[in-house]
Amino acid sequence: MQKRMALFLALCILLPGCTSPESDELDLFYGEDLPGDDAEYSVDEFTLYDAVGNQTNLSDYAGQVLIVSFVYTRCPDVCPIVSSNLRWVSQNLSDDYGTNFSIISITVDPWWDSQNVLHDYSVLRSLDWPHLTGGVDVLEPVWEDFHVGLTTYVNDSYENDSETQGRHHPDYLVDHSTATIILDKDHRQRVRWNDMDWEVTMFANDVQQLLDE
Repeated sequence: MQKRMALFLALCILLPGCTSPESDELDLFYGEDLPGDDAEYSVDEFTLYDAVGNQTNLSDYAGQVLIVSFVYTRCPDVCPIVSSNLRWVSQNLSDDYGTNFSIISITVDPWWDSQNVLHDYSVLRSLDWPHLTGGVDVLEPVWEDFHVGLTTYVNDSYENDSETQGRHHPDYLVDHSTATIILDKDHRQRVRWNDMDWEVTMFANDVQQLLDE
């Protein structure tokens, strides 16, 4: 009986009808697979401004794979690492970079990250992609589309995340989700790389897979 049960389980693993097509579909990437056809992961058109004041729209990258990261310039830990990783990706997929795929970074701290501050941040770190900011009323829908949560706080005392009261203190910091999202050519959210889970060659592989679709 045990042998027959073991044989049955082995056949279930091998036969296509015994596996879930949906689960297979959501196991394509090294990063976290996202259901790109789910309305929850759609991205509305937005208009933000880069570090030299140029208007930047999502539609500017039509037909391209788009990498979207969320950073702030005073971030003491994760953001600089993510930025460095993205620079590696741009350099190691250089034949496609800027034409078939692009990178943008969006601030989660528009109260501090002016265009001049973002310019200095990107120049200091040799980051050649747009670092975007705008009014809070414009940024909030973008954060929501990408499921970015943030809270401002002072001296480890958290404030209400919808009020973002901490920003009124000169020493406030921002606690935010630091995921980097890869959008496919139709600008559907397809892959999420969370926090410090980064492995640059695997990330680059995910980008290449979307380029090949």
